[in-house]
Amino acid sequence: MRSSLFTLMVFTSLTPLSAYAKDIAVESAVGAAIVYNDRASLTRSAEVEIPAGSHNLVFKGLPLNMYTDSLRTEGSSVANITFGALSHKRESHEDYIVPREKELNDQIVILEDKRKLLEIDSTSVSAGSNFMSNIGNNVLSRVNEDIAEIKLNPESWVAAADTISAKMSNNRKIVHGIKVKTRDIDAKISKLKNELRGLRTGQKQSYSVTIPFESDKPTTLNIDLSYQMPNVGWRPIYDARLDVKSGELELVQYGSVWQRTGEDWNGVELTLSTAQPSRGAGLPDLNPHWISLNNYRAKKDIIIPLKTSNTRMRAPEFGGEKDELSGWRLLQEESAASAPVARKASFRAAQINNEGFVGEYKIVGLSDVKSDGTHAKLLVGAFETENALQVQIKPQLSTEAYLVVKTKLKGDAPILPGQVNLFRDGAYIGKAALPMLRPDDVEELAFGIDDNIRVKRKTLKNETSETGLISKESVIERHFVTDIQNLHKEPIDIAVLETIPVSQDKRLRVEILADKTTAGYEADLHDAKGVTRWIKTLEPKGVAKINLGWKVNWPKDENISGL
Repeated sequence: MRSSLFTLMVFTSLTPLSAYAKDIAVESAVGAAIVYNDRASLTRSAEVEIPAGSHNLVFKGLPLNMYTDSLRTEGSSVANITFGALSHKRESHEDYIVPREKELNDQIVILEDKRKLLEIDSTSVSAGSNFMSNIGNNVLSRVNEDIAEIKLNPESWVAAADTISAKMSNNRKIVHGIKVKTRDIDAKISKLKNELRGLRTGQKQSYSVTIPFESDKPTTLNIDLSYQMPNVGWRPIYDARLDVKSGELELVQYGSVWQRTGEDWNGVELTLSTAQPSRGAGLPDLNPHWISLNNYRAKKDIIIPLKTSNTRMRAPEFGGEKDELSGWRLLQEESAASAPVARKASFRAAQINNEGFVGEYKIVGLSDVKSDGTHAKLLVGAFETENALQVQIKPQLSTEAYLVVKTKLKGDAPILPGQVNLFRDGAYIGKAALPMLRPDDVEELAFGIDDNIRVKRKTLKNETSETGLISKESVIERHFVTDIQNLHKEPIDIAVLETIPVSQDKRLRVEILADKTTAGYEADLHDAKGVTRWIKTLEPKGVAKINLGWKVNWPKDENISGL
């Protein structure tokens, strides 16, 4: 709200209005928007000259799908002004109420009228051509008659034929020109109809909002009317730009904003919020967790005969309660003809998606967002990160080496989940997904294949045998070696990741062979069973060998799966 010398007080009631109260129309436009993931809070601002006394401010043409419960107003002025309780009502119109929608429909109507005029012209010219064609046919008949009577006048017949031919040719050109114009008009109509379908409102109704007020003197009033709207949203998008030589990573966040409110936002103060008002704010109630034995009697109403009346009893699972004297307490006493007692329905509170914070990103400057659903990519800002380059190799899957940046988020702001566009030395190489990151969280971003790392993998041993004298066992033993060479002119950190089998049965025994495996590995990396990692630094033109050997033992008469 704009600053002023006096802040208005808003009450839910108003003193009786003057008999001379008048309605004052307010011309307004969207000046600010707070965008959530599935809606937006819009603020319309206006400056109005108001007289003294009791009158009404009226906002007309407001969208029909706004959330009327969210309507609120604020204002400021140097006069002493009191607002009453605002009210809203629907109004019907003969035409579309969304300005762009009305404009498109009007353009379509004009073009369709032009097309009909062209059709009339085409029909008229075609009729003229048919008339000339009939004259030509009659002339031909007359020539034949004259030839028969030897009354031939070549000069006049040739002139007539030339005239008819020229006129027919000119008519064909006119018809062709009309077809070209009609085709162009059809293309424009199709384009406008596609845009009209994109708006998808079809609204010929709107809301008007009335705000009663009292002012002690004539003054200029700055007033804001706020409300929430659906069909609006935003999502975070990131650009991760890596400079390989320096190892620097620039991580920039954008907000991709779209809206289909039917009204273009031009020069709007835009704020992107991580709050999700549609999810509610209440925690669910905890209800008793009933359990019972699965027997026949518990699945139906229990009928207990009484001497005085026929009374239905119900087990606890169906709402009854145990009574120390009679066994089951009566829920109700009723005759066979009486109606059952209705129970009030209960409600479950909605849950909130609470990630531990609610953030707002105020976009610098004024923004434009079209109402046709087009995504506007707006800069939010850059994140401070701490980065380390690493080449990762997974020789079981591929002999390609991948350049990876391990980035650690600094500062106080979190990173929301979203798409990240990856750029390597200025070239776009693909996209990935960023998870939720909070300060000091580490994430790995892959930036494609590093062709300056050469990788070769060999299987040295793959044998199945038996062992034991009395209780024989089957054994599978496998040995591998991975050769790595650094073709860079600078040192590079490499990480080699392998997996070994993981047993789900105590009779299956898996063993890493120490004498066949390169020392210094990490086992069960990040609590992932069987994932093993070696980390080394390779100097320029340096080479490394990573050996891995393991064996699996299991009872001879048992079958094994997974190998």
